[in-house]
Amino acid sequence: MVLLASLYLIFLNFDNVIKRKWTIICIGLFWLFYAAKSYYSFQNYTFTPEAKSMQYWTYFKIICVNLIPSIAILSIKITKEMAEKLIHLTFHFLLIMIGISCLYTIFISQTFSRATGIFDRYYITAGHYGLCLMILSVFYYFVNSKKIVKPALGFLMGLFTVYISSARSPVLATAVIILIMLLYINKLKYWLALAFFILIFVAGIYFIRNSTYATEYIVRLYDAIFEGNAYGRSYYLEKGWEIFENNILFGGRTLFENWMYPHNIFVEVPMAMGITGGILLILYFKDLWKFRLEYIKQNIFYLPYFLFFIQYWVLVQTSYCIFDNVEFWCFAAVIISIILFCYDEKIKSNDSRGNATGNY
Repeated sequence: MVLLASLYLIFLNFDNVIKRKWTIICIGLFWLFYAAKSYYSFQNYTFTPEAKSMQYWTYFKIICVNLIPSIAILSIKITKEMAEKLIHLTFHFLLIMIGISCLYTIFISQTFSRATGIFDRYYITAGHYGLCLMILSVFYYFVNSKKIVKPALGFLMGLFTVYISSARSPVLATAVIILIMLLYINKLKYWLALAFFILIFVAGIYFIRNSTYATEYIVRLYDAIFEGNAYGRSYYLEKGWEIFENNILFGGRTLFENWMYPHNIFVEVPMAMGITGGILLILYFKDLWKFRLEYIKQNIFYLPYFLFFIQYWVLVQTSYCIFDNVEFWCFAAVIISIILFCYDEKIKSNDSRGNATGNY
């Protein structure tokens, strides 16, 4: 369904595909080179039978779930009106879906640790879905503080989803988002409030961990904060970097023997594609330099998309392999599309001959 919808969008907005051809070419080169390296890896490296059986599924996800949908998103001009409507629809969609998921978890599955609810994804992804709803709930409260019921309900359901997922990356992503927001606001009282909250949070984790009320999630947070326990990720990081050091220019194998990966995109890209892949990744995001804070100030409904991207940017540094981090690449395409639209509109506004708004 995603593939067919993407092809339809590309056909419908082909003029914009032509207009943004250099961005799309850079993204295409990244994914096609990764697909070629994946094929080479499966043909020339040893894999377990179970991992080998995932060969064609890997190709499918690279091309049909990442490359083509990214081009489809980039073909869309995400106007201010469209952004507002999409945020409205996304908020209510997540509110309903996560509401059903919470009810399912409480009354049917009754699984409150590494739980995914109704979602057919890994528990970490389910946790980030909860964080998405929390972000949108807070956003909607500040947009219209008179309507508090749905934002409050959404925030609590999102928080519950994060908690039962037992995933630590949503907590880290929340911390990064709060830090960025405080850097923008930059007021002493908020920095003091953050310091106080961190102190209470860390102390609370320590004391609950050493009490009879400790849950698996508390134990996992305690291990991360006080013991630096990444549950085996350091081994995969070191192994991935070792492969890169032995294959600096074009990289080595794309996945380990058992279909595992380094759990960090900035190690996995050099491991799989070497320096060449690193250059292609930079070109992939070359349009980010066009971003200006005024784009968000002019239309506050762009803000959630950037916050979504930030939280998934945190996720790609801790979990999943390149082609399985679908949400990251999706929101990367969204913000690139927003930036290109705003940049083009700014150019028009600065040129009286192309100005469509009269504000010049």
